Amino acid sequence: MKLYEDPPPVISHPAHPAHKLTLVAGGGAPFVCDGCKDACDGARYTCERGDAFHLHTCCALAEEQAPVVHHPLFGDRAFVFLPEPPPPVDDTVCDACGEPARGFVYHCLEADLDLHPCCALLPERILRDGRVFELRREASRPCGMCGGRNGRRRRRFWAYRSYFDGEAVDLHVACMKDMARLGWEAGYHDRVGGGQIVPASAPILDGVLQRLPRNKRRSTGFQRFCKIVGAVVSVIISVIFGNPMAMIAAVAGPGGFLRD
Repeated sequence: MKLYEDPPPVISHPAHPAHKLTLVAGGGAPFVCDGCKDACDGARYTCERGDAFHLHTCCALAEEQAPVVHHPLFGDRAFVFLPEPPPPVDDTVCDACGEPARGFVYHCLEADLDLHPCCALLPERILRDGRVFELRREASRPCGMCGGRNGRRRRRFWAYRSYFDGEAVDLHVACMKDMARLGWEAGYHDRVGGGQIVPASAPILDGVLQRLPRNKRRSTGFQRFCKIVGAVVSVIISVIFGNPMAMIAAVAGPGGFLRD
């Protein structure tokens, strides 16, 4: 993550060799990254001559500064940056979130695994107010966000697990992406925020964790746990949509996150 703490203000990139790219702050409407082809939020590099070309920081700096990465969930397996997945491209999905991988990707040749550049940044463990959220390669129980409505397929991909009153709670990474998009669409319909991907907040989190047994939801501390989940989900959403500085700020901030 240190890679993104002090990004250079101007870069050259082989994906857009005609002009230099300038770093601009986030806060505007979401954009489609011309690297990974996914919707993104936060700071980006954009063409200084005004061409409609954008790279969020994860993609813009990956090839030069992080050409090979390792993720704790895959042990010593090396993931090499590629401008597109090996063929057949149309069949490639990210082995973190399960969504299509059509552009920039980290690929493990040995195990035929692929990660979106942003998904590759997800931390193995997050601690918030004494609650541990641990990243797992597969979910073994219904998601606390979708309640299992998204079927068994999502159980094959990454989820964060925590516990409340002895009950395990899984949160699909893919469901967090869905939540962000719903907030984005709501922003457009309500003409609020210009369609920005909004952080997870109380209205968006309505219904989350309702799969827990009723006696658990009525127990002391449940509302506090929901607020902790909301804070963690907000940061994870920011990271997977191209704003790794959100995790840095959360780690450094008062009462913030700590990661092993």
